[in-house]
Amino acid sequence: MPSNAIVYAKPNKLDFLPVVSAPLSDDEVRIRSIATSITAGVERFLLTGKSVTRKELKFPVVSGSECVGEVIEKGRLVESVEVGEYVYAWRSEKWLDVQSVFGCQAESLIAKEGDFLPLRRAPEERDVLIGLLADALSAVQKLNLDSVERILILGLGALGLTIAEVLAYEGFQNVDACETFIQRGELAAARDIAFSLADFTPDYNDRYDVIVECTGRLLLLEPALRLLKPQGKFLLCGNYDVMKTDYRLLQDKEPQLVFSAVSTYQHKETAKTLIETNAIDVARFLTHRFPISQYEAAYDVALNRPECVKASLLW
Repeated sequence: MPSNAIVYAKPNKLDFLPVVSAPLSDDEVRIRSIATSITAGVERFLLTGKSVTRKELKFPVVSGSECVGEVIEKGRLVESVEVGEYVYAWRSEKWLDVQSVFGCQAESLIAKEGDFLPLRRAPEERDVLIGLLADALSAVQKLNLDSVERILILGLGALGLTIAEVLAYEGFQNVDACETFIQRGELAAARDIAFSLADFTPDYNDRYDVIVECTGRLLLLEPALRLLKPQGKFLLCGNYDVMKTDYRLLQDKEPQLVFSAVSTYQHKETAKTLIETNAIDVARFLTHRFPISQYEAAYDVALNRPECVKASLLW
């Protein structure tokens, strides 16, 4: 069954093409897209042919890592949702002749049980942020906040901003940040915000129990080390291309490196509840929205404009 999709035809080449999905299996549903979003940190990698998972990429590649839509067909073994109901989906791998890592940027897509979450209500645009909030919840759960006095967040993109929101929801207020763009700093649930690490005076040395890295620049760990307490934690939440770090520049403080890249189904269920009850306000991070006909402009803004935190595409 053909479906128009946003496809990386080759490195750094974006296109809108009809692609074909495999037949629906018994444990799968077909979803008509209502809204999708652009996850800049992921798409920058995929656009150049680099994967953020173990999967090796070969072009062409269907983009997109999240979708809100209506179930228009279901396999005979699917019991969690009915045709006509709405879901949030985060993975579609049933494309023929094109590859995907998450593969959600299409007008219709197939997702199997476990890769979609029933909404049990009419969808809202902010539902495309369920995965983002789930990732932030997963990251914060890797910390024992009872033993933490102060946290520094490097990078106030969508994930850094959302992690700050989750920390505030948990009642943790001693959060500072480092962010180049003032527009993002103004959105943050953080106290002291600097434009660069060099702006932190010596008074901030050895101050932070945890430094959360959300920029995707692993080489920031060494210049940030002076701010970390001995044996403090680096929580790594970015996608990293260059992993080379000289251990001799870090070993004197014996920091712990904690990776956070995976959220569970339960995290997504919790995120859905927090969004629909307005317990955590992530809707304001949807700073830009476009009709699908303007997909090229949407990707340009999402990947290159600092004032864009998160962009959605309306199908």
